Amino acid sequence: MVLRFFNLAKIMNRLFAFLFFFFLSNCITAQQIQYYPSFNSFWDEELDLSYLELNIAFDVNTLKLIKESNFFYSEIDIITEIKQQDSTYYYDHYVCKSPSFYKSENNNIFFFDTQKFYLPNGEYDLLISVFDINNTGDTIKYFDTKEINYNFNEKIYLSDLKLITLNETLVRDDISNITPFVSNYFPQNINSLSFYFEVYNTENFINNKYLLRTYIESFSSKKSLFNYDKVRRKIIEQDSSSNFIFSFDIDKLPTGNYNLVCELIDEQNNLIDFKKTFFQRSNSVSSYSNNDIDIISVGGTFVENITEKDLLSLYIDYLYPICSPNENIFAQNQLKDKNISLMQKFFLNFWKSRNPLSPEEAWLKYYQEVKSVNNDFTNFKIPGYLTDRGRVYLQYGPPNTIHSVENASSSYPYEIWHYYKLKNQSDRKFVFVNTDFATNEYRLEYSNVFGEVTNSEWWNKIEQSNSPTFGDDFNNNYINPR
Repeated sequence: MVLRFFNLAKIMNRLFAFLFFFFLSNCITAQQIQYYPSFNSFWDEELDLSYLELNIAFDVNTLKLIKESNFFYSEIDIITEIKQQDSTYYYDHYVCKSPSFYKSENNNIFFFDTQKFYLPNGEYDLLISVFDINNTGDTIKYFDTKEINYNFNEKIYLSDLKLITLNETLVRDDISNITPFVSNYFPQNINSLSFYFEVYNTENFINNKYLLRTYIESFSSKKSLFNYDKVRRKIIEQDSSSNFIFSFDIDKLPTGNYNLVCELIDEQNNLIDFKKTFFQRSNSVSSYSNNDIDIISVGGTFVENITEKDLLSLYIDYLYPICSPNENIFAQNQLKDKNISLMQKFFLNFWKSRNPLSPEEAWLKYYQEVKSVNNDFTNFKIPGYLTDRGRVYLQYGPPNTIHSVENASSSYPYEIWHYYKLKNQSDRKFVFVNTDFATNEYRLEYSNVFGEVTNSEWWNKIEQSNSPTFGDDFNNNYINPR
């Protein structure tokens, strides 16, 4: 254990930095110490090791400053402990001496203590104890857990998202002089949210291109906010950079709880990796309503030209097969209220959440599928997209095979749709039965897909007589669909 401590201490670096926060009010000297720790995991590609970066910001106005010559400084007793499965992995006890100040109070300055711990993959408990040596206040303790998990094969990885204070003279993606923003609280007079992150293993990524998508989402609804969504395309051969700095203007971001999210997406729009971090915003702008829809602007988008209420209502109704339960509730409310502005915002946000790069392209592709379904499955009662077959087609895509029986002597007409692979499920089937020859409506009577209809008496729905003769034929078709 002593050897492990020695090796970690040997490669640990301690740095100090100043940070001015103009939003701080004048604090009373020597009140209870206030400090803000932040942990972020990264990968050191030169050493081929993962590490944990700890930044602790201290509010000078809550420390007892003592005089030395013509300057003032503080001394902070810090204990840092890292545990894994109740076993102490690392321990350090030291005194942190602050920078010197010209006056003993009202300095309105934060300073940082930064440490770096090289740790293997695993989950760790982090404990920090802080005591102002020159004050009689209590020891303030902090506890958190952190998981480090970098397993490099053909996958590219994201580091944690590190909130920073962006210097106006800082060149984009220049990391030589970035300052941590340790607090996750953004008051009204801070109108920019900046963050730093890294991307690893791009040289071993089997695909040449990837996308970086960063956005802000509502903490409660987990819906991305339309005006806070950025995408950057990366071509690995042309751009080998792996360090990134993004910023959002949050001047109009209302008071509330949010997540900052970063996603790695491949060319097929598949999510490779993602990271998120929580933050709070305090602002004079009112909180969102209507599932965070109000703030969305449709100006300059394809939705701006959809101004007929009846047409937009139809387009929104087309979404029912692919809506989440919450989206469907909101959509139905919009169809009732007929508020053209909210309808436009909902429609745009829906497709923006599906394809942030090309929401119009995603909509037009789906619209073609709806028209195809309406052509194939519309009956005398309802349009194709509202039929069971239309809904399944739009929700799950075309089946690999369809076995259709229309003229069986002892059974109603039926269809068996077979999907070889459906998301994480294999050998999935749907059975549709037409019991109403007047309308020609095929109803879904059975499926082995999770969440779909599972009727224990579905066989009886197919029978037209009390002594059916179709059993063997149907059973063979179901087990081995052609």
